[in-house]
Amino acid sequence: MTALLEVTDLRVSIPLEDGVLNPVRGISFKVDKGETLCIVGESGCGKSLTSLSLMRLLPTRARTSAGALRFAGKDLLALSEREMNALRGDRMAMIFQEPMTSLNPAYTIGNQLAEVYLRHRGGTARAAHERAIHLLERVGVTGAAERLRQYPHQLSGGLRQRVMIAMALMCEPRLIIADEPTTALDVTVQAQILRLLKELQREMGMAMILITHDLGVVARVADRVAVMYAGQIVESGTARQVFAEPSHPYTRGLLQCIPIPGQVQPGQRLGAIPGVVPSLTGELAGCAFANRCELAQAECRGGAIPDRVKAPLHQYRCRFEAPRRAPQASASRDSALAAH
Repeated sequence: MTALLEVTDLRVSIPLEDGVLNPVRGISFKVDKGETLCIVGESGCGKSLTSLSLMRLLPTRARTSAGALRFAGKDLLALSEREMNALRGDRMAMIFQEPMTSLNPAYTIGNQLAEVYLRHRGGTARAAHERAIHLLERVGVTGAAERLRQYPHQLSGGLRQRVMIAMALMCEPRLIIADEPTTALDVTVQAQILRLLKELQREMGMAMILITHDLGVVARVADRVAVMYAGQIVESGTARQVFAEPSHPYTRGLLQCIPIPGQVQPGQRLGAIPGVVPSLTGELAGCAFANRCELAQAECRGGAIPDRVKAPLHQYRCRFEAPRRAPQASASRDSALAAH
């Protein structure tokens, strides 16, 4: 089966005064219809720039290249700006990290929702109005008709995020890219938004790319996981494979940072990965994680790092074979993630 989205060797470079920043360095992945891919990693690893490059929303000076960047058979890099505008918001939609800066403060919620529908589907203003009310109600916004007359600053953070989800769904896209859609929300609202996204995904048959740094979110919603570090995907696989058998030292480090209920005592020091992320300005030789990895050898700091295939769909970039994980440790970590 042909993937809905195919990304091969995607690279992003941004010229700076002191060199060239390379925040995305040759990543590859696929997303099938109806599938949820979670891209996870710490801040600054290139997750958001990856999502913006897929939508061709990078700054003007940024340069994007790829062996393949195809959506529903279309080469996204070959499309004109007009063709990309027709695709963006219609077949591909994005939910941004901070809705207050994504919504226009000068226009009502109703105007902004209707604009998406009228631009891509045409029809009457009445049809757009009815569609907006329907979707606001579907995403859990009470008094939808009244909300259409309000401005973004009159809504809470949770309501603004629900409006952004409704806006993304106005034209029933085949793919939604959600860039940390719950970061600024409290825990209760986070759970509601995630549950809502999964329900809407199943109902509409959409594929979803969820960008996050929260492994608890990943454990709840992901079909497949891509772990990013310093602009590269260092491990990918199904959610079950990555959480049960984490194979890259960075993935194992992330999981070890999660407190396990009953084992981590009050006042005990929490897990952490020592060291700092390397600079992505200029070329980076060898393994980017070598300066933080307890297994690193001299050869890790230069030359190509192999991609190891551990199981179908499960691979990681490392010179060392991954140790098998103890079943008891896996069960304890899974319980912690579920609680999280």
